[in-house]
Amino acid sequence: MLTLGAAAAVATAQIPDTSGRASITIRVVNPPPAPADTPLIHRLPPGAPLLLELTKQSRRISPETLLVYSAMTGRAWPYAGKALDTTFESLFQPFYSRLAFPHDEPQLFATDRFVLDPQHIGYLLRVPGTYESSQIDLWVYDARQMRFSPPIRLAESWGDEGCGYDLESLLIRTEDGRLDLILHQNTGCSDMETGKVMSNVDSLWTRTWATREFAAPRVSSDSMLFRLLDTQRRRFNR
Repeated sequence: MLTLGAAAAVATAQIPDTSGRASITIRVVNPPPAPADTPLIHRLPPGAPLLLELTKQSRRISPETLLVYSAMTGRAWPYAGKALDTTFESLFQPFYSRLAFPHDEPQLFATDRFVLDPQHIGYLLRVPGTYESSQIDLWVYDARQMRFSPPIRLAESWGDEGCGYDLESLLIRTEDGRLDLILHQNTGCSDMETGKVMSNVDSLWTRTWATREFAAPRVSSDSMLFRLLDTQRRRFNR
């Protein structure tokens, strides 16, 4: 008997035929994963306790050019945020598995909020990352649909045994009022004894706000965007 688990592990299985008959091909089509079981992306009406909490704990900003980056939580940086009440953790647990483990310290923090268009508000939250709550995610609330979209990771940073990962983002308000998102990722490893760089990879993507969501990421190699990132890093003393 072929179980569902076994079937899901095989995309296409060829059964050889040794009797001279035509071979049989079994094709298993895996459906996309079901959305996380949380009211956040199903239905959360305006005035819901979570939205009131996010509004209370976050700063309202108007991003013309905003660099979003991660840092160790022991140092001050613009996205330390204010802790959300722990009663809301169950809503976010499907997205952040660390919330399921016992913990005494807050894990979710509201930082900033801003208007994307008359129907959409973006919330920047500091959430559980690789080792601690050092990741910054963008949660977009749709007032008409009365729900959040799945989060977009904007920033995270960590290092371990000579290897490191850094993700930063830049939100830019264009002249026509549209908001563009630039995502810059750097990964690399160095020899811990000699300091020699073994690998280093820079990746850049752009996403444009279009009607109800950010468009799919597009790879970019625009040197002007790299220079713009450098300028904003100096501004934030990164």
